[in-house]
Amino acid sequence: MTETEYAAAQQVSAALVRGAVFQSLALGFAYPSSDVFIQLKARWSALLNDSRSWPGDLRQPFQRTNSLLLSADRETLESEHVRLFGPAARCPLHETAYGDGGRLLGRSASLADIAGFYLAFELHPAPGDPHREDHIGLELEFMSLLALKEAYAIAEGWQEALEITRTTQRRFLQDHLGTWIDAFTAQLKLCEPHPFYAALGESLCAWVHSETMRLDASPIPVGALMTDPLMGEDSLQCPYAPSDP
Repeated sequence: MTETEYAAAQQVSAALVRGAVFQSLALGFAYPSSDVFIQLKARWSALLNDSRSWPGDLRQPFQRTNSLLLSADRETLESEHVRLFGPAARCPLHETAYGDGGRLLGRSASLADIAGFYLAFELHPAPGDPHREDHIGLELEFMSLLALKEAYAIAEGWQEALEITRTTQRRFLQDHLGTWIDAFTAQLKLCEPHPFYAALGESLCAWVHSETMRLDASPIPVGALMTDPLMGEDSLQCPYAPSDP
């Protein structure tokens, strides 16, 4: 193997791992049915057993998440998932649930923009899928797909396809996924979640920040969970959001 081939193989491996991380995070926020719970444990165990040298600030929250998952009771996680993310969600899993009133007014445009990213890669909602385009699981799965496409483009030597996948990853992080993760994880902390979901939120936050830096993206963070104008609930201040001058 030449030096160039070795470098390409290393890049392929790194992209595949990134795809697996995004997929594992997405699965973590899915409803923990029996099948999902089995898949979840298998994916996270495989992820942490990977030979990749994880930076300490990433490996620690991921190891904690995996450890808590292995000792978790599925029925407990089921009820906690409903409490946190269910129909009366205390911590919505949707991007457009966070931000100010202007963001609420622009929700349709945001959803259309996200859908545009998906459609550019010929991704369409599965029949009967109840999730909106801005659901955290879909956004994470999209980033996973892009990482896998990046790996394939490197392996095949497709430079144009490689540039497209990398540019799209950067843009999607900057315009969407990277904008609301701090607000989401702050809201999750306020809900005093089960330790597994607390650790999952920390892993998500650490990973998205790491990818944002790697891709040199500059997302503009949104504020805390929006107040429902119909319910009249008090707004919640995100502890990560900058204070007003």
